[in-house]
Amino acid sequence: MKSISLDAIASTISGRLRIVLHGTNDFSPKIMQRCIDAGVSKINVNKLVLDEYLQDLAVSAGKKNLTTLMEDSVELVSQAMEHWMDACGSSGKA
Repeated sequence: MKSISLDAIASTISGRLRIVLHGTNDFSPKIMQRCIDAGVSKINVNKLVLDEYLQDLAVSAGKKNLTTLMEDSVELVSQAMEHWMDACGSSGKA
């Protein structure tokens, strides 16, 4: 199977379609930025944003009261989202 670069795809579709990136779980911020520079306009970061929350939930469920667990969860997800928004260059653009 022939490999095609993101640049080749972006030039072929020339703005007619959006390039969406899935499967970013092991991507570094540098790789994510390279994809954006090549034309990716939507990135699925669900697992990247939820990993710490899910780990904390597994450890803390039954040990923290429900309100604290929920507040801690919101904080973890917010921090992860802020990190990836900064890494992708989308902070402050909404």
